[in-house]
Amino acid sequence: MNLLEEMGTRADFFKHLTLFVIVHILVNVLLAVDADIPFFSGMKQSIQEGKIWFYHEKSGLFITMVWLVILVAHGSYLFLFKKKSE
Repeated sequence: MNLLEEMGTRADFFKHLTLFVIVHILVNVLLAVDADIPFFSGMKQSIQEGKIWFYHEKSGLFITMVWLVILVAHGSYLFLFKKKSE
């Protein structure tokens, strides 16, 4: 197992980054609007009531912070270490 191959390419990182941004925009827009969207209404209610781990009050972490750490590690590895090893 080669970590460089497992981490993918820079194009894979930019796809990951694009997905991160789109999901965050979509979720924040859906949380802000009052429209009743069937597939999202249950999730929205759970987020607002704190039933799912969208926000962990004891630690003060949003689930998005975990995803951001993974994204930063992915990008850092590709842009810092992969360049040196090529």
